[in-house]
Amino acid sequence: MRHYEIVRIRETGKVEIPRDYAYELGIVEGAYFLLEMDTDLNEVHMERIALPGKKLVEAELIVEDKPGVLAKISGLFGRHGVNILFSEAEELEGIGLAGIAAVIDVSGLKGTLEELKGELEGLNVVREVTLRPLE
Repeated sequence: MRHYEIVRIRETGKVEIPRDYAYELGIVEGAYFLLEMDTDLNEVHMERIALPGKKLVEAELIVEDKPGVLAKISGLFGRHGVNILFSEAEELEGIGLAGIAAVIDVSGLKGTLEELKGELEGLNVVREVTLRPLE
């Protein structure tokens, strides 16, 4: 259900969400949210990605743009106990490659981030991998 509320911005960009709505939305200390900001439209969209207690990593991959690539990557994540919380893919025009950006929960990771990165790089469809832990 949509609710509308006029709020005044506090110190340097801080927005205070009314307590009842904050609770319903999971806006609690330590939660992770994805902000989608459109400066042309002066709009912000906020989506909860994870509640507190998760160990999140931002994954960026350059991969071959062909069927089955995402299945190989998500299968590898699953075997390592990694949960995909958010992902987005985009074709890199005219060069047969695609970019994948994902937020993954590595709380249940079997092994290390370095081992996970090595296995991702070992997939014949992956060209480049960056894994950045989120604070």
